Amino acid sequence: MKPQDLNILIVEDDNFQRQILVNILRSLGATSIQEAENGIQALEIIRGAQSNPVEIVICDLNMPKMDGMEFLRHIGKEHHNIAVIITSALDSKLLASVSRMTELHGIKLLGAIEKPVLLATLKELLSKYAKSESSAKETTSAKKFTLDEISNGIRANQVEPYFQPKVDLATGRLVGAEALARWIHPEYGVIGPDEFIPLLEQCSKLDELTFMMLEKAAAACHLFHNNGHILTVSVNLSLTSLNDTSLADKITKVVRDVGIDPQYIVLEVTESAAMTDGAAALENLARLCMNGFSLSIDDYGTGYSSLQQLTRIAFSELKIDQSFVKDFATNEALRIVVESSVDMARKLEVKSIAEGVETRQDWDSLKGIGCDTVQGYYIARPMPVSEFNEFIKNYKHEPASEVSKPEAHLIPNHPKIKILVVEDDDFTRKIVLRVLQDFGFTNTVDVNSAQSAIKLFEVEKFDLIITDVNMPVMNGLKLVQLIRAGKTHAKPETRIMVLTSFSQTEILGTALALDVNGFLVKPIIPAVAEQKLAQAMSERIHLHSPIAYETIRTELKSLPNIEINHLTNNSGGKAITLGNKTRNNEEENVRHLSIRWLRPQMILKENVYLKDGTMLLSSGHKLTELSINRINDLEILLPAKGIAVQEA
Repeated sequence: MKPQDLNILIVEDDNFQRQILVNILRSLGATSIQEAENGIQALEIIRGAQSNPVEIVICDLNMPKMDGMEFLRHIGKEHHNIAVIITSALDSKLLASVSRMTELHGIKLLGAIEKPVLLATLKELLSKYAKSESSAKETTSAKKFTLDEISNGIRANQVEPYFQPKVDLATGRLVGAEALARWIHPEYGVIGPDEFIPLLEQCSKLDELTFMMLEKAAAACHLFHNNGHILTVSVNLSLTSLNDTSLADKITKVVRDVGIDPQYIVLEVTESAAMTDGAAALENLARLCMNGFSLSIDDYGTGYSSLQQLTRIAFSELKIDQSFVKDFATNEALRIVVESSVDMARKLEVKSIAEGVETRQDWDSLKGIGCDTVQGYYIARPMPVSEFNEFIKNYKHEPASEVSKPEAHLIPNHPKIKILVVEDDDFTRKIVLRVLQDFGFTNTVDVNSAQSAIKLFEVEKFDLIITDVNMPVMNGLKLVQLIRAGKTHAKPETRIMVLTSFSQTEILGTALALDVNGFLVKPIIPAVAEQKLAQAMSERIHLHSPIAYETIRTELKSLPNIEINHLTNNSGGKAITLGNKTRNNEEENVRHLSIRWLRPQMILKENVYLKDGTMLLSSGHKLTELSINRINDLEILLPAKGIAVQEA
């Protein structure tokens, strides 16, 4: 809706300030403008405008007879369908407080701005009205629904997921979507979740809806993947559901029955639910993580958690509530809260996601403070699966101002690079092949076992091998070992990447010892995979003697407790054993360096462990470009302290 189509009321006691606002609105094209000097006059105008109701009020706070706060209270009580823009010369913190009060009165607040009012700022706030109107149309009736009506709607399969896209801020790429419940009512149209979910939750009747949404969202995710768009889909999980001890197994079955791997489903749990002390809830969350789901703390900052509580569950995302994101770019107090949340997510080594991004300023400000992912009306409103499918096809990173050139295209002649994918799971293999094709790697071959790969080496040569680890008969690590040790027809120096999950820490040290060229972490996210592929194809390879690889044990079942013989260093010294606990820092020139300062030829002077105690490298290992790159790949799993090294 354009300004010329809006009926606007200015409530301002200062004649000069009021005239400035009138002039600004007219320059924006507004023609229907009314004026009031205080809240009493404004209410009379609003109550008398039956045929041509006021749609937007621009209101000062400090006015005689009836100030702005009392005026807003009356608007809220009388349930006028009016959007409000607050203007004032008061302190920004006080403005923020009044803004919150306005929203609690049930008033649509477009924003609060300090005087003097600027044309660009007012124009941006007016543009929000059209977006809020399109959202409001989801609920076409003010009817209060009963529990029976809602339950009947669910049983009639009338609730559908609407999908709102999530975009990676660094690249502008579409990486996922959140599934939001909408009741498609045969009489009242599209009903928003606030009209039916609170009552279901209050009556502990939310489980049926939860599983319906989960199944439909997983089916949509499967559709997106089949159409070549590898995204994650987020689904909300309620507190009441978490008390069922069998919940994790039920959720896993629903998702797998649809044909989706749990790694592509993110379960969003509200902060208050995540902070429960219930043993059943904590068991369910832990089991869901173990089954491959990612967990997200939803609406972060709106609950009453402590920092200690945030560490109790293996969350992978922290979602900043839209109440903090809205206007944070111009509100110093909100900006501090959002910056602190993003910084804490970074230190907790989880992704930060900001919801409620409505303007370009929100986008740029969040990008500037290092937020990872965003969603909101600036990108797109929630939409049904058919519309979202079209949105994916047409999405071209338009919100991003500076999208970097895809890493894979920096690889010379990359369409000619021949790649072998070794993966026993048909779905995962299909995903990897599709990602490779999207990047222009068209010369690809796939097999479902290590034995088939070895047979294929007799007749074909490959530039890159991507192999899973957990495969029957022969695991992927054994395949890598045979290649590196020259026991197959493949060239020992063939570049090899391992498909894995960073939760499988027992395999990481072995893979590093076998001089792999990188990890593709499940779930396969294209934006990340592209960068890793480029790194794997560009790094220099320096292999050890074949016998050094033959001594590495690759039996997965014994990995957690074995001592793995590592590689012989270049100087011809004795073999290094990963199980060696010895430590010697008494030699000269030993320094503790952060990862970014590590250089080839440096020698480790102490064992390197992951945070969970798994040994990664042993003292005495001579660093190479490959091992340094793999340490960087695993940085989030390493303790924060420096690594002790000695110059060669």
